[in-house]
This record gives sequence, C-alpha cells and structure tokens, in this order.
Amino acid sequence: MRNSRVLYLLFAIGLLLVSCNMSNFNLDIFTDPSGLSPVVYRPISFGNYVVGDYATIKEFGNTPVLEDSIIFKNIQYPLNGMTFNTTGTDSMVVIVKTINETPMKYSYKLIFRGPGFADSTLVNSRNKSKYLAGGILNPQGDVIEASRDSLEFKLDSQGVMKLSTATQIDLAITLYQPDKGSVLANVLKNAPISFYIGFRAPINLFKLKI
Repeated sequence: MRNSRVLYLLFAIGLLLVSCNMSNFNLDIFTDPSGLSPVVYRPISFGNYVVGDYATIKEFGNTPVLEDSIIFKNIQYPLNGMTFNTTGTDSMVVIVKTINETPMKYSYKLIFRGPGFADSTLVNSRNKSKYLAGGILNPQGDVIEASRDSLEFKLDSQGVMKLSTATQIDLAITLYQPDKGSVLANVLKNAPISFYIGFRAPINLFKLKI
C-alpha cells in the first residue's frame, strides 16, 4: 500500500514537471533578444503658459494685434538632480504634446544646455510642420476650440549623449498670425498654450551591467 502511494506521488510530480514547460512561465523570452527591450517612459514637464506672462503685446483692449510674429521669453526647465543613465539605450524619442488655446499659429524649439557642448536645438517643430494650428475663432475673435498636436522627435546617438549631460532645457515658442481673422489684444494676452514634454526609450538589457 505504501509503495503504491509512493508511485502515485512520483507520477503526479512527473506530470507537474511536464506541464511546467517554458511557455507556462514565458521563459522562452530569454531566447529572443527582442523580448529583452522594454520601453521606458519619463515625463519632464507639463506647463500652462498665458501669453501675456511670457510675451510683450503692444496693443490693448479690442484692438487687433499687428505683429506678424510674437516671440515668447524662453521657458526654462532646470534638470536639477534629474539624470539620464543612457547605458543600454541606443536611441531615444522626445514626445511633445501641446494644447493651443491662442488664436495664433505657432512653432517651438527645445534647446539643450549643458557642460561640454554648445547649446543645441535638438527638437524643432518646424522640422515636422512649418506652422502648428491656432485655435478656432468665432466672428467676434474669441477662441471657441483649442488646437491639439502630438509630435515625436527621434534623437540620434549624439543627441542622446547631450541629453545625458544637459543641465537645462529651454522651450522657445513663437506665435504667428492666423490665416483668417483678426487677433484681438485682450484675447491673446489671456490665452494659454500648454506643453507636455517627455521621453521614451527602448532599453537593451543585454547592454546593462548587472
């Protein structure tokens, strides 16, 4: 009787071992290097910027804005204590999402600043589109619907290296007159434009030091 119980136990263990194959535990991922490249996301900043706080508008009240373009003061993102370990990273993508509630078209640049290299514009929206859209205006010149954009910029190996040593990123925004309609000074001064900036990078675990 005792021997039969032992045989049943050994038989059950044998079935368990057969059923615990590689696919049950996804162990076959280690035989495929592509399975060892998780994607890491990292936000940098989200900001809502009112035009009147960052740009000089000469006109007042309900008078039309006459300037062809309006340049914002650079918005600074100090990277205090924020480091980017690029070990195992072959490439990186900068993600910029925007909500434009101003009546004007716009473009932007991200300028990387840091020791060991000259200031570098690694991200420029005009490489993707000459102008990004302004908000939709009603006949009275008010914005009734914001425009939204999401652009991605791939950094080459030199760009990744500069990001890893950057101590500050500056956001430079320029507004341009819309194709139709007049921009009123009081509407423009109180209108915000929002930016979300983040990074996405695949990590090659075979290059990491464990």
